[in-house]
Amino acid sequence: MDIYQEFSARHFGAYLDSEEFLDYMLRQWLLKGRHLDVCHVIDHPSFTKVINECRDDDRYALLVELSDLYESEITLASQYNETLLALAYGEEFDPFELDQDTKAKGDWRYHLWFYFFNNEGHVAESWELFNQKIYPLCATLIHTRADHMQTLARYFNELCVLMEKTRNPDILESVTKKTIMNLYDLFLQVVHNDTLIDFATKRSFCERLIHMMKYKDMHRVGLEFYITFNDLFDLNDIPSVISLVNLSKSAHDYHAVHVLHGDLQAVQYRIEKYKGDIVSQLTKISEYILRMKNVIEEQHGGKINEDSFIQADFNFFFYECEIEEMCTANFSELPFEDQDAMLRNLLNAMICFYKADKTLTSEEGNTKEPALNLLIGWELGNEGMKLRNRVLSLIPDEGITYREIMISDALIQLDEFLTEFYLDDLSLEVEAVIQKAEQYDLKPIDQKQAMVLLEESFRSLHSHSALLFTKSEEERFEKAGSQLSRLVKSQEVKRLLPSAEAKWHELTKDMQLDNQQPSQKIAFVIADYVKAVEEFLSHVLIKAKAEKENMPLLDVVIPETGLTSVEIGSEQYYHSITLGSLYRYLRANGTSLLKADADKLKVIEYMTRWVHTVRDSSFDKNAEISIEKAHVLRRETLVVLRRLLADMSN
Repeated sequence: MDIYQEFSARHFGAYLDSEEFLDYMLRQWLLKGRHLDVCHVIDHPSFTKVINECRDDDRYALLVELSDLYESEITLASQYNETLLALAYGEEFDPFELDQDTKAKGDWRYHLWFYFFNNEGHVAESWELFNQKIYPLCATLIHTRADHMQTLARYFNELCVLMEKTRNPDILESVTKKTIMNLYDLFLQVVHNDTLIDFATKRSFCERLIHMMKYKDMHRVGLEFYITFNDLFDLNDIPSVISLVNLSKSAHDYHAVHVLHGDLQAVQYRIEKYKGDIVSQLTKISEYILRMKNVIEEQHGGKINEDSFIQADFNFFFYECEIEEMCTANFSELPFEDQDAMLRNLLNAMICFYKADKTLTSEEGNTKEPALNLLIGWELGNEGMKLRNRVLSLIPDEGITYREIMISDALIQLDEFLTEFYLDDLSLEVEAVIQKAEQYDLKPIDQKQAMVLLEESFRSLHSHSALLFTKSEEERFEKAGSQLSRLVKSQEVKRLLPSAEAKWHELTKDMQLDNQQPSQKIAFVIADYVKAVEEFLSHVLIKAKAEKENMPLLDVVIPETGLTSVEIGSEQYYHSITLGSLYRYLRANGTSLLKADADKLKVIEYMTRWVHTVRDSSFDKNAEISIEKAHVLRRETLVVLRRLLADMSN
């Protein structure tokens, strides 16, 4: 709402050329600091007469001076010179002295200053002014007051313009992480609830802020922002999806990425459902259109034959536009791209049957209004519009094939990240469960008997994996059944695995499989099995390092710095290694650790499947597991250990 609209609402019947309005403008300039709003009125051509009539009145000298400035040297919305700044803030005002106070008062006092920097391309100074003056001011505005909401909306519009100018990575160098956090906090505290800022502007801001966070390596913060305001993100917009996937890559936040993964699955599901239902939707729409054709022919056949305009409209719609031909096509035999285009055309065509007011608006109405509207009753036309709107609500935006490919690719990447991040978290969860188990008094383990039990279980394993074995893989797997000694060369594996097997047999001796009561003791035992996988892979890397002069560094997650590369066998390696670190290493460098006939991709595939088994057991959510889930998890973990033993060269 501009100043004149505000004034008119408060002073009903007042005019632009009244003294009351001039006084109102002066108050907005001097007391409120609404310089740009006043300028918008001064610059209006119809205000010239008012200015000329008040030139001799000293009270309005400021408005006269503004008017003269516009006539001589200022073009609104394209440039603001320092003369105007001096008029607003005083002759001594230097816009590049950011520490100074302004003579202007009120919530709007920095708006012209900010606009000047923005228009003149002073990006760094604009951001500095935002941090020093505008952010502290806007963060204190009460969003329930209309004038404060209006003020915030104006500053926010300028911020969006500035953020768009800052998209270039080179310019982004001038933006600090503090600035981004100020933008985040401002949006969180006040902007999100400001009803004067429209949805599209808020959505644009969110997309730009995510872009800034991506380039500033603020990955976790970016995903947190997405989760907080995911209703403002359009996941049909592929650039936004790519930005979010890029954030996810380095965020190392399993739960945040899991939320994004679920949201993208919903987008994918909607596309798949649309493709699956499109023939049904085409059938419904075409049946309605053909029914309307029959209604027109049966009820208004005479008009079609007698009125050349109606006849031309009827023929044009059904025959020249090929609507009847579309409606009678064999939809199921068409490729999806043709089905999609046809459905959108038919939905647009249905508008021609609807008109709320069926009467002609003039004597020449027949030459000005669509004839088909007038031949269909309101109820039938309304029925069609309801059907149209219902189908439209199910249709994704255009470009479905490209979007489907990109969403599918994004989900594949996110699934890889989820596996990796879950394994990072799993190591910590397992360690916590093992430490908790040590607090309980357990019966002493007969290590010799435990090894016998383990050998028996290990030898009798069969692959329960859905992944098919090649002949060489089957041979290696069978051979590994008698090579348990290689597995327990790792002292940690030798400590964990036989004990876990002995405890498992003890626990399950009197426990039935149909016992669904989750047990903490079962979780204690399963933790040892899972930990053995990590210890075996770590042992393989240490052994390979001892035999080779150079090995690639291993990436570990450091809470303070994110992903960091460390040397295998170093102190930091032992301190920071997780199953996630080992999984990343296998993906990147696994070939050098495998036997010549082993396939790295297959190893990653069965490792990933095992991760899904652990995830399904809810092991990361609590320290209790049911006996049924524990049976599956124990079996799959032993299978993975035997397959790794079969595939690893050492």
